[in-house]
Amino acid sequence: MAAERAIQTKHGSMTLEQLAEMQPGMARLMVEYAERFWTMYYAAKAGNWALATYMHSEMAKLGKVVPVVRPKYAEGMVEFERTCMDPLLAAITATDWSAFDAAYRRAIEGSDTFHDRFAKPFIRFRLPPEPPPLLEMDPDVRRPRD
Repeated sequence: MAAERAIQTKHGSMTLEQLAEMQPGMARLMVEYAERFWTMYYAAKAGNWALATYMHSEMAKLGKVVPVVRPKYAEGMVEFERTCMDPLLAAITATDWSAFDAAYRRAIEGSDTFHDRFAKPFIRFRLPPEPPPLLEMDPDVRRPRD
C-alpha cells in the first residue's frame, strides 16, 4: 500500500483516510433527513410552501451524499426519492395540502419499507405531534427588524 499522503490544515495535518473516516454515515445523515422531513410537514400544513420547498430541496441534497458515503444504499435512496419524495414535491409545487398530506403518509410507509429492506426494521419514523420549536411555520410572521 502506498504511503498515506498527509494534507495540512490550520489545525494540523491529516491523511485522506482520516478525512474519509470523518464523513457522516447513514445514521447521522438520516437524523438530519428526518428533522427536515418533520419540518417540511408542519411548514406545508401551515401553508408555508417556501419553507416546505426548502426542506425538500435540502433533503434531496442529503440524498445525493448517500451514494458517496454509503454506496450500498444508493439504489434504495434513488427509489425512495422517486416513489416517495417526488410526489411530495409535486404537492408542494401545487400548494395542495390534501395531496401533500396523503403523499407524506405514503412516504412514512415507504420509509418503513426501505428500513425493512436494509435489515433495519427497528427504525420507524413517526411524525411528532408538534412542529419543531426552533422555526416559525407561519409564512406571515416576520421577525421584527432592529
